[in-house]
Amino acid sequence: METTAPLRLVVAGPKGGIGKTTLSRNLAVAAAAEGLRVATLDLDPQRSLTNWYSKRPDKCVQFDHFKGDMNESTIREAMAAISEEGYDLLVVDTPPSVEDSPEGFKALAAVADLLLIPTSHTDDDLEVVRPWMRFVRSLGRPAAYVMNRVNARARAFVDAKAQLVDDGPLCPIEIPSYEDVPFTFGKGIGLVELKNGKGSEYIAGVWAYVRAELRGRRA
Repeated sequence: METTAPLRLVVAGPKGGIGKTTLSRNLAVAAAAEGLRVATLDLDPQRSLTNWYSKRPDKCVQFDHFKGDMNESTIREAMAAISEEGYDLLVVDTPPSVEDSPEGFKALAAVADLLLIPTSHTDDDLEVVRPWMRFVRSLGRPAAYVMNRVNARARAFVDAKAQLVDDGPLCPIEIPSYEDVPFTFGKGIGLVELKNGKGSEYIAGVWAYVRAELRGRRA
């Protein structure tokens, strides 16, 4: 019997510190908590997602994890192998220097059902993620920004949203800068798994948006 390929969510951006790994792990947990069969793929040589995964408690919802690199042939082989395992969702975390592997990224983008580009509202981030979004869209791939570590009361936040929507879709749910978000890394858990975790409702909201976007791509 033919196996349906999983929905493929790729989290990518040309800069470190914009929240790729944080978003990847939290969305994977949120999806698994809903009963989806989830796999994660860590393509970052720093292996932050892998390190977090190695700390996951047995009592938490479980999913499978894979490692690789941005080599084009490696990506194609990994995608083919993972597709045969019957997963519902594959979440791919990429390195901060993803633009240094253009052929590998193009191979990854070609099979992505959705690319997420995380960013804060600082000029530092905006100067690099906006051209990146334009590049991704030039490839004809579905993509959306997700704002994180935001201060919704700051004028810079409103200004940043106005700039981002000029380039592409923007997730309507932003993730505020809460201490519980980085705290969960050392525990190997997602924010939605932390009892009374501050900000878990925002993670759930981003996942609801992503889920709808992914399913719409396969409808």
